Amino acid sequence: MSFSLLCIVAISAHAQMDNLANMSAKWIRSNVRNAALDGGADMVNYNPAGLAILDDGVYLSFSNQMLFRSPQHAFNFGAGELSYEQDGSDPFLPMFYAAYKKNKLAVSTGVYVVGGGATVDYPYGSFNTNLIGNMMLPVMGGGYSSLDNQMLEASSYYLAVPLNFSYAISEKVAVSLGGRYIRGINNTKAGITFSGSNLAPDYALNIDYKSNATGYGAIVGVNYKANDKLNIAIHYESRVKLEFEVDDNSGNYELESDGTKSRRDLPAVLNTGLTYQLTSKLIAGADFNYYFQKGAEWGKMQHPETGQYVDASDAAGDCFTANLGFTYLLNDKWQLSAGGSFTNFMYDDMELYYTKMGLYEALKYDNLNIGLGAGYNITKNIMVDLGVARTFWKDKTIRSLNAGIPVSVTDKSYVAAIGVDIRF
Repeated sequence: MSFSLLCIVAISAHAQMDNLANMSAKWIRSNVRNAALDGGADMVNYNPAGLAILDDGVYLSFSNQMLFRSPQHAFNFGAGELSYEQDGSDPFLPMFYAAYKKNKLAVSTGVYVVGGGATVDYPYGSFNTNLIGNMMLPVMGGGYSSLDNQMLEASSYYLAVPLNFSYAISEKVAVSLGGRYIRGINNTKAGITFSGSNLAPDYALNIDYKSNATGYGAIVGVNYKANDKLNIAIHYESRVKLEFEVDDNSGNYELESDGTKSRRDLPAVLNTGLTYQLTSKLIAGADFNYYFQKGAEWGKMQHPETGQYVDASDAAGDCFTANLGFTYLLNDKWQLSAGGSFTNFMYDDMELYYTKMGLYEALKYDNLNIGLGAGYNITKNIMVDLGVARTFWKDKTIRSLNAGIPVSVTDKSYVAAIGVDIRF
């Protein structure tokens, strides 16, 4: 069996395989931003066309999220059950947005993480380090019989820099056209010590390398302000071709040699949303995002039992999120928000896709996110946002095709976010 299953997939904090949904403090506290017209500069990402309908001026947004994730998995190779859990947290997931609106035209940009955004950290090993160690024991020679000092640490970040141009055709209709630059940055470290031999000293195998990619994609959007109460928006982000190239191998085992290239595109996304002012103080919103993962190029996977080669993105299938949120305008200073989002993974073959390394360690299956928080107007032009969220997964058992055994998985995560919006 090939050791290529050490290849890391993108490790994302919320939602899909690679794409993020949680890209501002305002989203964390409401879960709905696709049809926002409130002047939050995160509209650069969520509703770029709507920027052309805002009042003239400059709009800035700075925010950061702190992620606390607890994926766990347990399994038994025949010598007793083993259980492993994610260690540590991700204290920095910063986002910046900026827009300038004058007359009917708006220009906007930003710097933010659009995919990945989290770290896998298993300092005592995981299912995949055990799997690979047990696969290698028979071919190591030297009479090794046990595995010690296992560890796995990996991170994945897709950094985005967009440039959008928005134009108000009328008081009700605005459109946007732009593009984005994506930089994918992956780091992988793994270690296993082979021990228990009377013939040879312990052997410490370690892997340490990076892989990076650059790509470009298009963004097009439309905003329709039906009346003073109802706003509808839609925008489409094209697939971004990303060909990752391995470099900076510094371990004593090269899983992939420097210069090795592999595709892991960022999938296209259709983002839709609406907001409706129920009363003078209560605003409701609904978002629906569809992720065209099957249209992305993620390379081939070989089924361990049949030997058949399958497109990895076909095995993963597409994905969607459905969101509902509410904002209550308590007074001139305070806003209170709450919302939820359900993510559905439409796997064609979940067990096959889980032969990729990183899936049991950073779980990807259906989940429910609940967020709440508040916005506070320090002045007429400065708002601070605070949000917290919890994501729930059902306990699940996923059979490992590589090992032929069931793996029990569970997960929970928390997010705390703070942001500031400035207008002038």
